[in-house]
Amino acid sequence: MDSKVDVYELLGVAVEAGEKELTKAYRVKALQYHPDKNRDNPDAAKLFHDIKEAYDMLSNPQLRAEYDEKRRAAVAKRQRLDALSGQRKRMKSQLEKDEREARQTRDQEKARAHQQMHDEAARFRDEAQRDEARRDKRMREHMQRMREAETRAEQQAAAMMNDVDELDRTVRVRWDTSTHAYDRESLARVFAAFGEIEEVVVAPTPHSELARKRQQQAAASALLVYKSVAAAHALMNARLSGPELPAFERFWAAGAEPQSVRDISGARRSSVSTSNASAAAGGDDTQRRQMRIPNISAIDVRGLPGANMSFSDFESLTLMRMRLHQGTPAK
Repeated sequence: MDSKVDVYELLGVAVEAGEKELTKAYRVKALQYHPDKNRDNPDAAKLFHDIKEAYDMLSNPQLRAEYDEKRRAAVAKRQRLDALSGQRKRMKSQLEKDEREARQTRDQEKARAHQQMHDEAARFRDEAQRDEARRDKRMREHMQRMREAETRAEQQAAAMMNDVDELDRTVRVRWDTSTHAYDRESLARVFAAFGEIEEVVVAPTPHSELARKRQQQAAASALLVYKSVAAAHALMNARLSGPELPAFERFWAAGAEPQSVRDISGARRSSVSTSNASAAAGGDDTQRRQMRIPNISAIDVRGLPGANMSFSDFESLTLMRMRLHQGTPAK
């Protein structure tokens, strides 16, 4: 049983109650809180046990005297505490009030500091967002200028490529007839890997027996006319790799690098310089797309156009142009 429980109040009797009153009160309480009659009350068994202990204590004169003594001391202490002077209660109330006010002041200062911090963070966040928006705008404008410059350069290069003379798109190849035999179809198959071929013209066979024997001991040649100068340039700058390409010598049909190729190279270098200057002005190191213009800056000029063109090549090219002009397929 809890020591704070008042056994007189538990049994419902006065402090000066006698044996008969205790017995009667005990029987009433025991019947009221018997576990068999309070199956739905989980606290009934404990309460019944406490009532039994209270009755046993008050029925024993010695235990009752000891309990009464402790009870009187507890009541006196409670009365002394309740008898505090009004001044002491006012002091206590004032201290509690001051403490509440100080706590409220601290809470208000803390709330103000938190709000100031929140406002400052919001200001910094807004400034950062505005700066980022300005940077994104400058970046988009810079990228747009670069795309427009690249588009103009590509259009210019495409126009220059489309406006290339037939001779500038022609490559002459030569091979050793004693070790390799090629005709128009086989040559088109070998060199179509570099681009679409418009025409293949094999040098004509000499009519005299002596010239035919000389040709058997020398090299044969053919003209490859590509539809794009980029394809012709790709062939001229291709590495000597693969099963068949090393067997051929390659020359520009005009005898030297065409002027149109040099013009396209200059346009490409100008476009690259413009893009680099734009990137430096924008302060951005954004990766730029690669232009689809062949790199021909490493080609050396070998002379004036047509200076090294052989007579047989000139004859072959002339026949080819005549066939194309007449609309008859080349044989």
